[in-house]
Amino acid sequence: MAIIHQPTLFDMETLLTLEPMKRYSEIFSPLPLVKIVRLFDKPTRMGRPLSLNYEATFKALVIRYVEGIPTIKAFVKRLNEDLLFKMNLGFLYSERVPSEASFSRFTHVLSQHVDVLQTVNHVLLEQIDAINGLFSEQLAIDATHFSAHDKAHKTDNPKLPSVAEQLTMSSENLMRTIPTNPTWSIKKNSKGKNMFWFGYKLHLAVSTTIQYIVGSLLSAAFVSDSSVAIPLLRQVTAIGSKPSYMMMDKGYDVTAIYHAGHQLKIEPIIDFNRRREITSGEVNEHFHPTCFLEYPYKYDSVDKRYQALKFTSPQDKCQTCPLRDEGMCQKVIKIKQTTNLRKYAVPARGTQAWEKLYSLRSAVERVNGYLKNNYQLSNVRFNGGKATATHVSLIQLTYNAVKFAVERLTTKQLLNV
Repeated sequence: MAIIHQPTLFDMETLLTLEPMKRYSEIFSPLPLVKIVRLFDKPTRMGRPLSLNYEATFKALVIRYVEGIPTIKAFVKRLNEDLLFKMNLGFLYSERVPSEASFSRFTHVLSQHVDVLQTVNHVLLEQIDAINGLFSEQLAIDATHFSAHDKAHKTDNPKLPSVAEQLTMSSENLMRTIPTNPTWSIKKNSKGKNMFWFGYKLHLAVSTTIQYIVGSLLSAAFVSDSSVAIPLLRQVTAIGSKPSYMMMDKGYDVTAIYHAGHQLKIEPIIDFNRRREITSGEVNEHFHPTCFLEYPYKYDSVDKRYQALKFTSPQDKCQTCPLRDEGMCQKVIKIKQTTNLRKYAVPARGTQAWEKLYSLRSAVERVNGYLKNNYQLSNVRFNGGKATATHVSLIQLTYNAVKFAVERLTTKQLLNV
């Protein structure tokens, strides 16, 4: 998969014009941070008092991604040296700056409650949807790889259920089968050469117009892209997303994924992977039926009563056809989509409508590249899958929160003009 490097996915200048305190306030104002703080509540009032400002500590973790500070050590140094930066994050003048060990313990608690981070992100997405209809947008799905901080070692990769078997599994059981430990994997790069890495894959579902991250799943590097498609689809629909179409590359061209999409009332727009399949003379390369002289019929519409694609005879060719008066050709041919879900999409493959929809898939590639270049997705400094899953969840939350802040500020500016 080719990564599209795009340094400015959205206009950050709107946010950067604000004073740091106002800037951070815009980012955090939609987030229910009380859910995070409650993770650190003491069970009783007895014993040692709380030693950290936990809300400010969480804000600090998020702002580290925004400011592009690569390590906790460098971040603690910045907090100690820049009093204004410290206070802008919500720390009091008299409060000590959390040490590296304190940030490590804080992150460890978050890693034990990744579901709370996901809940906070869900609350944010609901607010975004209320303003711009996020959950009705089309989705683009893809995976990107990144290396682990763990020392590379040989791993025994477990056997995963096939994509067809996943259709009969519950969402809970399906999520348990996805390994999140770092492993070795191999793929061909854009130059056709084998590339090896030890680490993970991040699977993203991105809205194609305003490009928010609607869903994400972390997996071991050896897991194929198609093996995570169904759980990711179930995740995004469970939080309220109702896209009409989902765009994926040919790595997802598996019959079971089409079935899963139709079960959720989503039409899959997936590049066809031919797998040495031979096209007969009765259809063209896009599986449109052909006449006796092998001219392809044109896609017209879909009969929703029977979910059948309607193709009409090529009138421009029929005018000069020597068989036009023989009564041998059908004017209309209908093919049920269930005949072969891989071959027959709505709209039909090879049409401008299908190509236009498939071109929206580039949204997820732009977000993948942006997370790596601007949000330190590739800068993993934790050992183990739990800590890395926390890293990924924080990046997703930060990306969505910053983008939403920019969107709100831009709207305010337009209203004031």
